[in-house]
Amino acid sequence: MSKVILLRQVWIETPCEPESFVHLIGNFDRYGQCIVDNAQNLLILHPDYLISSTVVGDSFTCTRKAVLQDRVKATSDASQSTIYGHMLHEIFQEAMRVNRWDDEFMAITIESLATQYLETLFEVQIEHVMAVEQLKARVLDLQAWAEIYVSARPQVSVVAEGRRSSNLGAAERVRQRSKWGAITHGRK
Repeated sequence: MSKVILLRQVWIETPCEPESFVHLIGNFDRYGQCIVDNAQNLLILHPDYLISSTVVGDSFTCTRKAVLQDRVKATSDASQSTIYGHMLHEIFQEAMRVNRWDDEFMAITIESLATQYLETLFEVQIEHVMAVEQLKARVLDLQAWAEIYVSARPQVSVVAEGRRSSNLGAAERVRQRSKWGAITHGRK
């Protein structure tokens, strides 16, 4: 039996094609149809493209704003802080993707990233060895955070407190993206 997704109401203008890659949150009826409308079900077009909620929010006032901000940011001068920030972000994403937080995995990921960022590191006068050492020191915080907040099932006892709770909440939302398009595995 073939399956059909019917888009109605605000969903009618979704630029889907027959071979589009989608993530459907909903159920098919006995005829193999799933209706996505304002009242029921949800369709995520191209779920492999993760877009931050800030970018989505900014797009309501100006659809070009997100693209322009991304391009302007890409052409600005790099600094040590932004390089380390980007690299730590990629390390965090990779660890969340495969759900590995052990020292061996982190060391391999750091070494690989430092090699990928070699040219950028040289631009800001950071030697490869120094970058690896700095990143190894900084991933200890990521590992500590994961020990508390990453698990196969939500834990009632885990509560984010203090002034950093919004940052922890944002990071925890990354884990929830499996429902919305990214692959995240439970803690082993």
